[in-house]
Order: sequence, then structure tokens, then C-alpha cells
Amino acid sequence: MEQQTSVQFWPSETARPSARAECAALAVFELALERPTGRPTSARKIAEKYGLSERFLTQVLQRLRRFGIVETERGSFGGFRLIADPAEITLGFVVAAAETSPPSPQKTPTSEQSEPPSPAVDSTEAPAFGKNRATDKRRKVVDSTATDASAVATRALFDRAWREAETKRQEFLNAILISDLLADARKDEPADFTI
Repeated sequence: MEQQTSVQFWPSETARPSARAECAALAVFELALERPTGRPTSARKIAEKYGLSERFLTQVLQRLRRFGIVETERGSFGGFRLIADPAEITLGFVVAAAETSPPSPQKTPTSEQSEPPSPAVDSTEAPAFGKNRATDKRRKVVDSTATDASAVATRALFDRAWREAETKRQEFLNAILISDLLADARKDEPADFTI
């Protein structure tokens, strides 16, 4: 009797965004839902809804604040508010902001803050979506042990394919507006007939 094996064509760990990127996307979506009310939303509320670590989510939201995507409001009814227009911000921008090191605040002589820089979302230098150190270590091991010329050439061929796939994925994310996600979510909501 033959033993069947299943083949996974795309590693599952690269099919999903990093935890930071996923938290950022969920938070921006929730803040976009609340944007018409003008009220801030607490990190606790978002964390409880999605089963996230409130501390980690707060760190991610602070990162987004430094990129000018969200703002904070202090006080007992404070929280985070989306300041970017959902019709002008893409999922790719949010992912890149979450994965890019935030800019350090630059004070001018008049103590004004400069405009927050945009993360590089349309270049191949943008942070890899779902990239992790284990993958980098594995790649170094493979590269350092490949001595056969055809193996080195094949590895280069696949490296180019992975880079092209990453570029296509980033282009795809850059084409998704947060407002489009909101519209899709509203279409999927069941009709409420309560009076």
C-alpha cells in the first residue's frame, strides 16, 4: 500500500503577516469603523475583541502614531483615533508602517515636529511581509553549504522568484484601500430588522 504525503506549496508561516502587521491592520480597521463617531477607541477594547495582547497592541498603535496614521487622546475616555482617511490609506502602507522602524522625533529649533515620513511601501526595500529571523538563518546555512555551481545557480533562481513574489504581494496590498475593506465588511453584515 502506497503512503501518500501531502505537499505544502507555500510555507504557511510566510502566508500570514507578522503579528505586528496583523495587529496593525486589525487596529486600523477598527479605528476606521469608529472614525465617523469622532470618539477614540481604547487598545483594550480592540485587544479584547480580537484576543490580542493589549500591551503588544498598544506598542503597535504607538508605532502607527509615529507614522501619522493614528493619534492618541488621554483621559478616562481616551484612546486611539484614526487620523488618516481610510480612502487614502492602503493595507500595504499599514503593513509597511508596522514593520518599519518608526522615525525618531526630530525637533526643529522652533520645537515644531517635522512631517512623519512614509514607510517605503512601493519599493523592494520595503520590509518583508511575515519575514522572520529563522528564515534568514536557514537561508545563510543553505547559501554557505552550496558549493556545486548548478546548486548555486538554482538557489539564485529561486531567490529571484521569492523576491518577485514578495514584490507582487506588496503591490497587491498597496492596491487595497482601508475604505474598501470597510465597504466589504458592511456588505457582509446581516440586516438588522429590530425596531
